[in-house]
Amino acid sequence: MLFGGPCKWGKRNYASFPREKFLETFEVAAFDPANAQEDLLVLMVKAYAATLGRPLDTIQRWVEKTPANRNHIPAILTRFPCAKILVTMRDPRAILAAQIALEKTRKTGRFSTYYVIAHWRVAARLAKRVRNGDSPGLVVPYEQLVCEPASMMEKVCAYLEINFDRKTVLTPTKMGQFWSGNSAARVNFSQISAEPATRWQRELSEDEIGWVEWHCRDLMPEFGYEPKLHRRELRYFVRPIQGERPREYLKSRVYSLRDDWVRR
Repeated sequence: MLFGGPCKWGKRNYASFPREKFLETFEVAAFDPANAQEDLLVLMVKAYAATLGRPLDTIQRWVEKTPANRNHIPAILTRFPCAKILVTMRDPRAILAAQIALEKTRKTGRFSTYYVIAHWRVAARLAKRVRNGDSPGLVVPYEQLVCEPASMMEKVCAYLEINFDRKTVLTPTKMGQFWSGNSAARVNFSQISAEPATRWQRELSEDEIGWVEWHCRDLMPEFGYEPKLHRRELRYFVRPIQGERPREYLKSRVYSLRDDWVRR
């Protein structure tokens, strides 16, 4: 988004950001023989700081929040041994509802119900390792974050070893301006809202809830997400989900069966 053009879905506006300068600064650093042993991600962050005119000695931490980071924790800790890992856990049924709403907005034709449950299971297993002390990190329950933002963010700040300033931490901003947050359902907020935490209860059908619980019910109770349905039924696995195209439907079922066979 920073190197390219406008966001495809028009939800992010970085028109004021000097993309060309950032790209040029990064390319110069990346292809400089003197930086042959440097990590490209670090070079990109340094280029970003240079583009904004921020001296490196004024920056104590930087944040990388790509969700797929959860798949590479050992590699991250090898390269960045002082890294602080935050693992956000959310009810997988709420995640499915949000992804269905996103597909209605984006109309990509590539909406995959498989990735919803597969990614959640990866995050859940990581969260278990963190809770058991087998991996460094802090588990952040989404529902607690939106219902009790002050107390949860105090814990986050303590883990990150930064001061908890209520006015700063609890006031979302983007590029220095107040930001109302993003919403898959296109709901505008004026403050932190707990409403998205329970929206799935109104928006998902029984079959859609059944699809999630078919795949996640073994791990859900460990994070306080009690299954709503009493048992697995084949129709929950077979019936298509809203926004699911035939190709993605077939892929999701095949991948699901493959994963089930691997676990067994």
